Amino acid sequence: CDLAPSSFEWRSTEAKMADLMEPTKPVNAYWLWLGENRESLTKEAGSGKGSAVGKLAGQKWNVLSEAAKKPYGKKAEALKKEYEQKMADFVAAGGVKGKRKAEKAEAKAAKGGSKKARKEARAASGQPKKPPTGYWLYLKENREAIEKEAGTKKLTLVASLAGKKWKAMSDAQKKPFEDKAARAKAEYQKAMEEWKKNGGGQEEGDEEEEDEGEEDQ
Repeated sequence: CDLAPSSFEWRSTEAKMADLMEPTKPVNAYWLWLGENRESLTKEAGSGKGSAVGKLAGQKWNVLSEAAKKPYGKKAEALKKEYEQKMADFVAAGGVKGKRKAEKAEAKAAKGGSKKARKEARAASGQPKKPPTGYWLYLKENREAIEKEAGTKKLTLVASLAGKKWKAMSDAQKKPFEDKAARAKAEYQKAMEEWKKNGGGQEEGDEEEEDEGEEDQ
């Protein structure tokens, strides 16, 4: 009669499934080109920020000739074929296509949910909100004009342009915003003292607000 699989066989099967690693989808021709030229692009952009480098790279890629793009296109096509073969082998071995992506999405959603829960808990506790810096006050006041100049409302690009403008401003031009920020900070510190005296408390690091996070400019 047929014998049931031994515990060793079960463990062996589980180990093989655990060893299965879903192939990573390859990058396209543009990303291959960007990776090869990142150092020079970063130098030309004058910044290591992904938004600044990506914007410059996109502009340069768009004006590249087809002949210049061809080697990257061929390499991308070869990587795609290799990926498709690996994926076929992965599925044939019992792997589930898209599982890793789904797990990442679930982890991201869980992380986002925990951040939202902490933020709601802080609001419910009456904890004072951390005030914005001089730079963020400047950005808020001039956002519409900066968005128009940047040609987009995407925060990373708007903030990048605003940061350059802020750095180029004189101390006298920055003073109204920094004075206002200093007053808001003093009020915040006073409110925090009162909140703590009345039984308020927080874990280290929970005080930071995502949407008003300070960016040294």
